[in-house]
Amino acid sequence: MQTTNAHKEGMKLTSSWNIWDLLSKGVFMVGVFVLATAARGEWFLVATYLGKDFLRDVMPTFDVTVSSTSHLRPLSMGTWFKDLPIYVAFAVLTSFCTFWGIGMSFDFYFYKNRKDKPEQWKCQPDRWLTKSNEWHEFLLGSTNMLIGSVASGFISCYIMNGGKCTLYTRPDEYGWAYLLLSAPALFFYNEAVSYYPHRMFHTPFLYRHVHKVHHRYGSPTLYSTTAMHTLEFLVYQTLLALPVFVVPLHAVVFVPILLYGYYYGMMDHSGIKMDAVWPWQPSSMFHDDHHRHFHCNFGFNTILFDRFHGTLRRTNRKYGETVFGGKGKTEFLKNNQSEFITYSTSSIVPFK
Repeated sequence: MQTTNAHKEGMKLTSSWNIWDLLSKGVFMVGVFVLATAARGEWFLVATYLGKDFLRDVMPTFDVTVSSTSHLRPLSMGTWFKDLPIYVAFAVLTSFCTFWGIGMSFDFYFYKNRKDKPEQWKCQPDRWLTKSNEWHEFLLGSTNMLIGSVASGFISCYIMNGGKCTLYTRPDEYGWAYLLLSAPALFFYNEAVSYYPHRMFHTPFLYRHVHKVHHRYGSPTLYSTTAMHTLEFLVYQTLLALPVFVVPLHAVVFVPILLYGYYYGMMDHSGIKMDAVWPWQPSSMFHDDHHRHFHCNFGFNTILFDRFHGTLRRTNRKYGETVFGGKGKTEFLKNNQSEFITYSTSSIVPFK
């Protein structure tokens, strides 16, 4: 199977594991995790779901009971959004500080401080964003982050004031079997509503009028995670948040899976060669190849849907911005032989 030089670099085995390597990687992963939650304001939703009692002590709204699937009561619109400006302000200010602060730190650590050694850490060592595209993704990403933070402030205020929410906290409320089965069900739901809408945005009309905004970043960085057409951003946000208002989900199922998706979404857009500790999670090269080759690799947390539909990138096939369909062109193949790319997750360590 043929691979590019970037893939060969990414798959080299590393033998020099030491405390500094582990510490650096740990700090990076925690930082990306925080940045991922801040990017859309979900840090405040998490606080609302898991720390309702504590929030009542520090927020003015304390005279209502938060609804669950078992405790719903009609409320007026004014009661639902009591003290709304405070919730929105908390969400927006903290999100901006975290998004910009950690994002700039990563930019300095890799893209500035280690710019002379891109082959050690960069998915595409030979490609860099232009200054105009760097500013474009920063400003667009920040704009969508602002929209997401404001929305999180509204939703958090609504929930804290007793609005309907199907999240529950007692494991026995729906039984242990339901709780355990809901975890993989939610995971595959999230992957499905990532893959299929994403592939839909790669149809010729929607790509040219909506999704192309995101693909101007051929060599993406952290900020490109939220740098997309606002319509597309809202579609993903709505589909990912929908379950908590439709089906009963335990907090220990919904919150970790939500944050898992945001963490790897940020990592996969970072442009940094990163592996994954989970066997089903492809390396960051998987999604970086999506930006490099356009119409392939539509999934995020697994290659399952791409493998099933044949949209996983193959060797010896031609891809490009005008090659739609997700399967590339095959006119120059020898004996029609073409293999799927393997995205190893066992040996990519950019901290050297």
